[in-house]
Amino acid sequence: MKILNIYSSLNGPTARVAAEISKAAKDMGCELTEVQITKDTEALDLLDFDLSFFGSGVYSWLPPKPALKWIDKQMDAAKAAGLIKPCSPRIPGKFVSVYTTFGGPHTGVAEAVPAVKYMGQLFDHLGISIADEWYVQGSFIPENFSAMNTAGRMGNVEGRPNAADLRAAYERTCGTILNLRPVIDALP
Repeated sequence: MKILNIYSSLNGPTARVAAEISKAAKDMGCELTEVQITKDTEALDLLDFDLSFFGSGVYSWLPPKPALKWIDKQMDAAKAAGLIKPCSPRIPGKFVSVYTTFGGPHTGVAEAVPAVKYMGQLFDHLGISIADEWYVQGSFIPENFSAMNTAGRMGNVEGRPNAADLRAAYERTCGTILNLRPVIDALP
């Protein structure tokens, strides 16, 4: 199974989750491509992968600017290649799991939902089925934002994602691979 683990992490929490995804994919014997999005990340052939994991932090309800720019670049490449079709027909054997790390200093997980939905639409427009959506608590790293770790609806999120969160990400990745492997392997 060919897996793409692509993520945008500005302060570290998402990178920690992405590391668990990569570890799980390797442990499950998958062929792994890992990409951390930067301002220079080029468009990828997303249809070259059986399963993608796409994650980012949340900034004003959306992924950070490097991820937004990469999504735009991907959509432009897909349009130029004629891959965006009416009704976005499903492509058998192509899946994505989309996730965010979020602190939720104001309204909690509700702030993360728009980011996951936005990121998922890139894959959905290509005909890639969204297998799962995750929301992982993460702390604010910059010192000037540290009060945000204790003042929101999620309670104290200092040190998140913690060991339990990372273990859950590892296990969720393994479960996704186990569930989708028979579907992907059954295709010609």
